[in-house]
Amino acid sequence: MKLHIMTWNCALYNQPESEKSDEIFGFIKNQLNIENSIVILQEIPYKEWGNWKISKIYQALLNNFPENAYSIKFNIHNNYQIMMTVAITKGANQLNCLNESFYPIGTPRNREIAVEYHGISFLGIHAENGKDNERYLNAIPGKADIILGDFNAGNYLDSENRNIFNQILNEHICICNMPTKVTKTRRTCIDHVFIKEDMITNCSNLIVHEEMKLSDHFPITFEYEIK
Repeated sequence: MKLHIMTWNCALYNQPESEKSDEIFGFIKNQLNIENSIVILQEIPYKEWGNWKISKIYQALLNNFPENAYSIKFNIHNNYQIMMTVAITKGANQLNCLNESFYPIGTPRNREIAVEYHGISFLGIHAENGKDNERYLNAIPGKADIILGDFNAGNYLDSENRNIFNQILNEHICICNMPTKVTKTRRTCIDHVFIKEDMITNCSNLIVHEEMKLSDHFPITFEYEIK
């Protein structure tokens, strides 16, 4: 069996009523129409800053991926949460939530989602920023078979947390060190996929979808063969 996996920081939180959301959800649906697909998304809005109303994009997410046709998992931990990381597969009851031992800080939060799909454990993350990133990266190793998402750090020379980032390689191998985000001044390696070392030969066909200009991050897709 071959799993088809995608991770993508959609940056939808920065566009609370974005006209791009329909296109983004359409691209996600196309991925999920491939048999045995799982999608991990970051920066999905939940509440609007200030008035704390439910985001229109969160409502659109639920409308586009209804529970009778899709499995969708995320963590809501308080009434003032503005965004979250989300896991989606096609087909009801396809994902199992994993317990707190799979989470970097030891408790499920909006920045992470830990799920099991076809016997493989996934930890999708949207790592902490700035001075908090070092502590966060140090907490990640060994938490799941596949760890993927927005690490807010990378294997490049001007990353303040480059050495911490590289230590994740003790148990996992990073299969994506290519630029995945575009800023006004540079292309940045910030989104990554880590696979347990003894599983690495099962991975293939990793693609950074630079043709997708709907976010400042590119989607990443790859395949994993369950033998």
